[in-house]
This record gives sequence, C-alpha cells and structure tokens, in this order.
Amino acid sequence: MNVERPDRATAATAARIDSRAVRQTMDACTKCGICQAHCPVAAATEAFPGPKYAGPQAQRFRVIGVHDEHSAALCSGCGVCTSVCPNDVAIADIIALAKADMVQRHGVRLGQRLLNRPDTVGTIGGYLPRLGNFLLSSRAARLLAERLFGIDRAAPLPRFAGRRFDRWFGSLSQPQGPTVGYFPGCAVTRYDPDTGIAAVKLLNALRYRVAVPSSACCSLPMLSSGEWGPASKRAKALIASLAPSAGSPILATSTSCSLTLRSKYAAYLDMNDGPAAAVSDAVADICGFLLDRHGDALARRFRPLRRRVFYHGPCQLRGHRLGLPAAELLALIPGIDLTLSRADCCGVAGTYGYSRDKQPIAESVGRALVRQIHDSKPDLVVCDSETCRWNIAEATGVPCVHPVAILAEALDL
Repeated sequence: MNVERPDRATAATAARIDSRAVRQTMDACTKCGICQAHCPVAAATEAFPGPKYAGPQAQRFRVIGVHDEHSAALCSGCGVCTSVCPNDVAIADIIALAKADMVQRHGVRLGQRLLNRPDTVGTIGGYLPRLGNFLLSSRAARLLAERLFGIDRAAPLPRFAGRRFDRWFGSLSQPQGPTVGYFPGCAVTRYDPDTGIAAVKLLNALRYRVAVPSSACCSLPMLSSGEWGPASKRAKALIASLAPSAGSPILATSTSCSLTLRSKYAAYLDMNDGPAAAVSDAVADICGFLLDRHGDALARRFRPLRRRVFYHGPCQLRGHRLGLPAAELLALIPGIDLTLSRADCCGVAGTYGYSRDKQPIAESVGRALVRQIHDSKPDLVVCDSETCRWNIAEATGVPCVHPVAILAEALDL
C-alpha cells in the first residue's frame, strides 16, 4: 500500500498563513459547490447551510460589517471542505474566524467553557480518579451535567488516569542516542497514558532519547469554539516552553495537537514570529516521522500479528497533508488484515459532539463509520485522534487504540 505524501517541511510551511491571508482566500471561491457536496454536517441537518455559505460567501458580507448570522456555530470544523476545495480556499478556517467574532459578541456557554479546559478538568478528576470515573459513569450525574451545562448525557467522555504517564516517564531509563521531543498534550497526561508509553517505547527501541518539553494543553477546544482570549495566553506560554526544543523533531501522537501547533496558531492568533514558526516546523506527526525515517527498518523487525484491524484516519490528518502514514505502517505488519475507513468523519469533531444541541448531528454524521465497522467485524479499530477513539469505542463497543499501540506490540515491546 503506497500513498503519495508531499514533503513534510513544505506541507507545514505552506499551511502556516495568518488570519488576514486566511480571509483573503475567499476571493478564490468560484461557488463550484464541491465543499457543499462533501460536507458531512450539511448532509446531516438542514439547519446548517453548508460551508460555501457559512465560509467564503458569508465572509464577503462580514468584511463590511453588515452580516450578523449564526450559521458558523453549527460547523464542526472537520476540515473536509478545505481538503476538497480545488481552489485552496481556507473554508474551515474562515468559519472558525467567524465563530470567534460571534463569541466576542455573545460569549461562550458555561458547558463549552468546561469542555474547552480538558487539562483543568483532568487535573481535578485525576486527584481522585476512581471517584471521578464513578461520577462520569453515573446516569444521575450525567443527567445533571446535561441539564446544568448542556453536555449530552451520551457524550463519549474519557476516563481519568491521574498522572500515570508522568510517573512512568520520570522513572524511565533511556538509551544514549539522538534526542527527539515528544508532546503528549493533555490527552496522554490526563486520560490516555498508554498511548504515550507506547510512543516512547517505540522511539527508545529505535535508539532515540526522548524529551518531554511540555505536556500542556494546546487549547484547540478553545480555538475551535471561538474562545480565543484565554487560548492566546496559553498558546504563547506553550510556544515558549517548546521553542528551546525546536532544533530537533517534536513528535505528537495527537493529530489535532500537532495540527494546532503547525498551522492553527498562525491562522487564528497570527503567531508567525520566530519561536512560533520554529515550533511549527519542528512539530511532526509521529506516524509520518516513523514511516519516513524508519519504515524499512520497522518492516524488517515487525513480528506477525493475526488481527482484523479497521483503520480510520481522523479529520485533522487531512490538514497535515501527509496521506495515511499510520495505515502504511500497519500494512507492513505481517498477518494484519487491514480495512480502511471510507467515512469522512466519526462525528464527534473534538468537543462538537459533546453538546446536547449538536449530539444528534454528530451521531448522524458518524453513522456511516459505525456501520462500516460493524460490517467489517474487526478485532479492534485504530485511529490517530483521541476524541475520535473515545467516540468510536463508545458508539461501536469495539476497542479503539492509537497506531503506536499496534506498532509497539508488533515489535514485542
């Protein structure tokens, strides 16, 4: 299986444009309607007029200040529209900028503010993870959260893990090889330590010494929902902590975190200065890095795994312009029976599907993926994005893991 991938550095640099340049791409829109035809949200609800209208078409009126509408609020930000646009219109980013303008006028709901701070919520829940997980699984507590905060009772909330990754990494003995950075983000640090542990074990097995310059939240939930004031402060602090490590690759296991660092700080917050640009160029998807640098070596070392595996490439992966590096790596493992997803989106789109108002849309969007998984009857599902994994596991009942978990198993780590 060979998927053509452009040069990593070129893709990262090409994607790093500021908000003014993002808005100006509206002039390239020819109203061809391709984005409309591919939009999963427009197909799921008539309430959303589609990306052509909510994006470049409405933006022509927004620039003269006579357009106050709320269509942008229903966009999930999946980015399918941008990926299929033949004229390189930054449709999803135009809509995200419009969301931020709406938030400045109308504010952010309390429930969304909570969802925008997974690191804070994870820290609080991590002090007593058993109690926190009990409450998350309590029907009464979920009903109360829905009524008070508008967080849907069926939302695929993750489980609190405390600080397991930090404790494990702090006691780790590593090889004396070239250093690479690893950015675990709040997902690994607070909820999903096994993914971070597998990633570090893989890199150690390839004789890399791993440094973790920061485990802070990248603030993508804030950026996606338009809460950009707090996001800007957090982004500047994160860039300052990552910049000293930008001389080496900084690898991420979250496609949403890496896309945020590579392009969204520039597109939304105009962070195009030296440190932000250096971090943007240094950040890489871990599967893309492994395939480019070590694909042949890994193929020789993988032991057979007799598994039926279903791979779903998350929406954010399109923004990286990498193809499907995780799928290519999985295909190198002897014995793997690999099925590729044909669905555009799992529906959850970060925190989009957590809202009581949007959960029916998210469920409708994800129905095709759920049906494909049920039809293929896999032993497990593999996906690069943490929110997608949580949603897929909840919707299908099939275990869902990051690609590095399977790669580490195939190396017998």
